[in-house]
Amino acid sequence: MKFALALAVLTAVGYSRDASAEINNCINITSVPATITTQGVYCLKQHVTTNLASGNAINVMVNNVTIDCNEFKLGNLASGSATQAIGIRAEGRNNLTVRNCGVRGFRTGVMLTNGQYRVEDSRFDFNTQTGLHVTGDGSAIRRNEIIETGESTVAGVTEFHGILAAGDMDIIDNNITGVVATSGGTRHAYGIRTTGMDSGVLRNNRVRNLVSTGLLGNRRGIWNQDGGHNTIEGNTVIMSGDLLIGDAGIRCGGGLILSGISRNNTILGTGVLNSALALINCTSVSGDYVNPL
Repeated sequence: MKFALALAVLTAVGYSRDASAEINNCINITSVPATITTQGVYCLKQHVTTNLASGNAINVMVNNVTIDCNEFKLGNLASGSATQAIGIRAEGRNNLTVRNCGVRGFRTGVMLTNGQYRVEDSRFDFNTQTGLHVTGDGSAIRRNEIIETGESTVAGVTEFHGILAAGDMDIIDNNITGVVATSGGTRHAYGIRTTGMDSGVLRNNRVRNLVSTGLLGNRRGIWNQDGGHNTIEGNTVIMSGDLLIGDAGIRCGGGLILSGISRNNTILGTGVLNSALALINCTSVSGDYVNPL
């Protein structure tokens, strides 16, 4: 009984501690779906839960918006693994910030595309395909926790991401734990995946517990799919077991050489025979450490 009570208290603290950032001077979102059409500061002053099979819980249709959840939860767990809903959505917006949010149980926790965004100090857990998806030059993803992502049962889903990003941006000090592909076919698990990144910075991120499925399924810790001139510094990627063909610890970019510099990264658990796959297309400047165990 004491353990259950302690667990309940810890859970409550995890989503509602220090709920003061914007709790007084903001427009409270009390229920979802909600559409934001006026610029300003929006917030949660309580947990908000829903059961969306599709659509967006919060849809931002205007620039110059801050959403501060004050450590409260936007939850959709009741929808199950077949949900196609998105927690917070925006397309083509500028000066949009999402912070201090707990977003869980959506196909994608937050999807902000083709604009300029900040996502910071938030937690994304038990989302079924992608924790956080951001595209747009000049954006920033920083100090977030992305936990236990994956196992969507939507037909045709083959790729699962902690963070999915595109454009020249900063991805700094994020913790990705547990990206698990749905069993039953060839499916891939990415900690952080970027496309079209040229002159990006990925610094001090942690990636662990990636699970792919099928003989050709891949695990990729930090995968810069294309682009170059990136700075990859101080990240930690922990793989479990040998890296197979297609797996990777860190890939700096799309070119054969000089796609980006790597400095002070740690890649563990690559396997004795496959340690060369720990760093791909990287110019190692100093301090990178690869351990096969």
